[in-house]
Amino acid sequence: MNYRRLTLGAFVALMSVHMGALAQADYPNKPITLIIPFPPGGVTDVVGREVGRNLTKYLKQSVVIENRAGASGNIGTQALARAQPDGYTLGILTVSAMSIAPHITKNLGFSPSKDFTPITNVVRTDGAIVANTGTPFNTVQELVRFAKENPGKVNYASVGNGSIPHLTAEMFAQQAGVNLLHVPYRGAAPAMQDLMANHINLSFETSLVSAVSNLSSGRLKILAITGPQRSPAVPNVPTVAESGYPNFSAQGWFGLFGPANLPPRIVEALNKATTDALRDPEVIAKFEKLGVIPDPHTPASFASFLQVEDRRWSAVSKSLNLQLD
Repeated sequence: MNYRRLTLGAFVALMSVHMGALAQADYPNKPITLIIPFPPGGVTDVVGREVGRNLTKYLKQSVVIENRAGASGNIGTQALARAQPDGYTLGILTVSAMSIAPHITKNLGFSPSKDFTPITNVVRTDGAIVANTGTPFNTVQELVRFAKENPGKVNYASVGNGSIPHLTAEMFAQQAGVNLLHVPYRGAAPAMQDLMANHINLSFETSLVSAVSNLSSGRLKILAITGPQRSPAVPNVPTVAESGYPNFSAQGWFGLFGPANLPPRIVEALNKATTDALRDPEVIAKFEKLGVIPDPHTPASFASFLQVEDRRWSAVSKSLNLQLD
C-alpha cells in the first residue's frame, strides 16, 4: 500500500513538472498583464504601453496594461512582487522604486534584490544641470567656483525629499565639495516656473524634454548632462564627468521585470521580444521624441547594472541620513 502511494505520488509530481514544462514551451498562451505603477499619461505610462504593444507584436499574444499608481510607484511595484512567477504578470519598474526607495523608505513591502526577476532595461533618461539665465555661471567649473566663493547662496529646486533630482544634486555637491541649498516643491511644474522666473538658481532635471524646449526659447541654460554620455538632443553640452568629475553619473531608467523565480525560458522569450523591439528604428524614433533613449540589456547585464545603481544611490542616501515613512 505504501509502495503504491509512493508510486502515485511520484507520478503526480512527474506530471506536474511535465505540465509546467509544456506550459513554458507554449508560452504565452493567454493574455499578459503589464503593471505600470504610475497613472496614465506620464512618461512611464507611455513607455510601458509601447513595450506592451511590441510584446503583443512579437509574442503574438495580447498585453493588458494595468496602472497601479500610488506611493511614488511602490504600490504597483509591490503588486508585481506578489504575483505568480508564470510570465503572465510583468511590470515596468523605475530607479525610484528599485534603487532609491529601499534606502530611504521604512516598511517598503518588497525587496528589489529578492522579489523580482530582471528581464531588461527599457529606456534611460538623460538628466541635466539646468540654470536660469540670470545666474553668473555657464559651465560646471564656473558653478563650482561661484558656489565655493558664495557658500550657501546657490539653491536648487526638486520635486521633494528623496526624489532623483534631490539625490542627484546632493551627489554632485558631495563630489564637487560645495554646499547647495535644497528647495523642495510639490511638483515639477511650479519648480520649473520659479526656475525660469529667476527665483531659483538650479534644477537637476531627470529628463531633457522640458529643458530643451525652454533652452530654445532662451529662458534656460544647460550646464551639463548628468548621465554617462552626451545627449543627441544637445550634443555640444558636456557631461558632468567630462567637466572634471569622472566618477559622477546619475540617470533615470525604466526596466522590465517579472516576479522572483521567473523560469529562464520565459525570461529569454521576453528579453528577446523586448530587445528586438528596442532596436527597431520606429520605436527608437518614438522614444527619442519623449526624451528617453532605448537601452536594451541581456538579463545578466541588466542584473549587474542594477547592482551598480543600488550601490550608487545607497551611498548618497546614507550620507544624507534620509528616512521617509
